[in-house]
Amino acid sequence: MRKRFILLLSVLGTAVFLLIANAQTALADTGWTAKYFNNQTLSGSPVLTRAESNLDHDWGDGAPHEDINIDSFSAEWTRNLYFAPGTYRFTATMDDGMRVFVDNNPVIDVWYDSQEHTVTADVPLSGGNHDIRVEYYEAGGEAVARLNWALVSGGTAVWRAEYFNNTALAGSPVVVRDEAQINYTWSGSPVSGVTADQFSVRWTSNLWLDSGIYRFSATADDGVRLWVNNQLVLDQWRDQPATPFVVDVSVTGGAVPVRMEHYDNGGTAVAALTWAKISGSPAPVPQPPTISQWRGEYFNNDSLAGSPVVVRNDSTIDFVWGSSSPIPNTLDSDRFSVRWTQTMNLPAGQYTFTANSDDGVRVWVNGQQIINAWNIHNVQAFSGTINLPGGPVEIRMEYFEYTGLAEARLTWSQTGSGGGSAPGNPPPGGTGVPGTATMSGALYLTVRSGPSLDDEPVGYLSSGQTVTLLGRDAFTIWVKVREADGTEGWSSARYLNASAPLSNLSVLNE
Repeated sequence: MRKRFILLLSVLGTAVFLLIANAQTALADTGWTAKYFNNQTLSGSPVLTRAESNLDHDWGDGAPHEDINIDSFSAEWTRNLYFAPGTYRFTATMDDGMRVFVDNNPVIDVWYDSQEHTVTADVPLSGGNHDIRVEYYEAGGEAVARLNWALVSGGTAVWRAEYFNNTALAGSPVVVRDEAQINYTWSGSPVSGVTADQFSVRWTSNLWLDSGIYRFSATADDGVRLWVNNQLVLDQWRDQPATPFVVDVSVTGGAVPVRMEHYDNGGTAVAALTWAKISGSPAPVPQPPTISQWRGEYFNNDSLAGSPVVVRNDSTIDFVWGSSSPIPNTLDSDRFSVRWTQTMNLPAGQYTFTANSDDGVRVWVNGQQIINAWNIHNVQAFSGTINLPGGPVEIRMEYFEYTGLAEARLTWSQTGSGGGSAPGNPPPGGTGVPGTATMSGALYLTVRSGPSLDDEPVGYLSSGQTVTLLGRDAFTIWVKVREADGTEGWSSARYLNASAPLSNLSVLNE
């Protein structure tokens, strides 16, 4: 009986050890596992696998490594990270295509040739570890791949803590873990594996802050440095007893990167950081006027029918969703619609509002409709002009996405002095079938043998190059073109500017 009891304790001990080891492994995920392929489809075996601390690459016209093609390569990054419960805004910047998965669920999908642009997705996450996977391909020209995220609602900020067994943050950290706050008084080792004296720590996080002036209060024994929005705002890097420091910082709002560094030379170690908003927004930029918040109502249909599935505040109407859903796991990626409303104060004068959309868009200002392009089309700019008397102005923009790519943006500027009212301008662009188009918005655009990323490249268009238009696919995502040398192929409609809508072209069954 005694032997069985000892055996049971041994088995339980082993199990507990393995659980602790696995938890520490998940917590100590220090970076990305990156795999690079010499093709655009992540096919076959990677030619390079390496660890990367950040997914923040701008290779320009070069390659990630001497073994990787300058053009026509792809990459996959994976990691497992701890998140406090809340909603996180994932921000991806790419040139050309990128897909982002959280726990194997797609949250960003912009898998097409493009210039450098940014796409965001708000993702609710439960507390705990989550798998992140990013897929990327480069077709030609410039190459950019970036991903970051920030907590936007619920939960608390998560700090990435890196501990070093020296006072200079030198070399590789001996412990990396996530921490909910910076509020420590250590009389011995701060964590297993770190010396009791002569150690240093770096904490980093993205804090979601409203626009305004914030008071950051740091206490340290010994040295401390603090960066807010990548600016060094506090530098007390010296031996000292526990000393409080206060610094006031103006931020414009949104995801604000914050970094605090600390070292302990001996004795008791203290490191703490808090912050609080102490005043309102900084003085606004005169023109164009800025909007504090839009009320966004999102519908799972393309006609704004019924009740919205999500109602939220959006700081701007500046969205390039590509093939992604604006709100993954809640809103469909196709056949959705949005209504944005806002009342803001504008000085008297003439204003021009410009909406860029793929697909339909309508805009009302002061109860007057100035833009009406409520139809299926590839990305286009539509403008309307109105004279405003000054004071509160109601603005409403409605948008629907049919299928394919999705984009909705609104900008405005004061274009004249005030006086009376004026009708809105009709949308730009002619009628009929366009004969030619000019490529713009990218340095290079791939021409393919068919209307799909799976088809082989047959050439490239340069910025400013004019081509003859031969037809389009059913959703005006791809357009067949002929170059001056006679080369024919398919290119993304997104970067082809014509005198009339590309949707007027004939549909080709290829």
